[in-house]
Amino acid sequence: MLSLARNCVLAFALSLTVSAASSSSSSDAGYVGYNLTLSGDDDSVIYSTANTRQNASTEYPDPDVYLNASVSVKEIDIEVDNLTAKVNLDLQVLELLQFNAGVDLSIDSVQLLIQDVKAKVLLEARLENLVAMVDDVLGSLDLNPVIATLGQGVGNILNQTGDAVDGLLSGDGSSSSSSQAVKRSFMLDDNILYSINDFSGNSHTNRILEQNGDIVEQDLDNDGRVSGTRVVGSYAKDMTFTGHEDKVERNGKEVERKQYKYEPIHGVQTVAAIFFDASGRVVGTQILSELEVGGHATVEADE
Repeated sequence: MLSLARNCVLAFALSLTVSAASSSSSSDAGYVGYNLTLSGDDDSVIYSTANTRQNASTEYPDPDVYLNASVSVKEIDIEVDNLTAKVNLDLQVLELLQFNAGVDLSIDSVQLLIQDVKAKVLLEARLENLVAMVDDVLGSLDLNPVIATLGQGVGNILNQTGDAVDGLLSGDGSSSSSSQAVKRSFMLDDNILYSINDFSGNSHTNRILEQNGDIVEQDLDNDGRVSGTRVVGSYAKDMTFTGHEDKVERNGKEVERKQYKYEPIHGVQTVAAIFFDASGRVVGTQILSELEVGGHATVEADE
């Protein structure tokens, strides 16, 4: 009789354990990022998936920023004066790429009374597109270092060029106070369009824009001594008019200034000003800017 009673108690306890286990269980059910909670009896099971994030899979990467919060508050009583909040992402690479995203919030005065609040906030941010944008810019800079220099003043190139020319060629041709602070290379000063160098063969060539508009080639040795000069072209034949022209004063006389572009080979570009008198005769030239992808070297004799 005692053995039978003991067996009945064990069977009843086992029944309670099985019932309790069936009333509430939790399983991921084989899903990634999916938390399944079961509650209730077998005939009325409640499936709860609270705080399960979206787009969860083995192929879809985890976000860089993820917030999934549930809030339940009985009562909120807030009084605010002069509240300012700012959430902002600001990214800049030189002046080539600028990315800005954010929210500004400003409240002068407000009083809130909120009761029985239930709220859920989901924030999911992936920054791989932004990272790709930055990577593309940095990759371009790596392949073309000259872009970094151009990026420092892309928005003001025309104004800066015009101001520099006006200062260099105003009045008697002397530079203005602002241009005196800028150290211009002798390539610009000597109107050198570009250079071809062979240090091993002691042979160098400078292509120069003369004051009469001719383009000449100058042969030099490693010490910069000139061994020969010959005319190889002219601004009218080898340069392209950019469309920019105006009236300026040069050496006390009003002249017409036209801007020309010289691109002899891919990656080499020079912009120059050609000055004409009233009869259309060339009275002077001045190289304004030069661009050579990959760098350059120029040989000249010491003064």
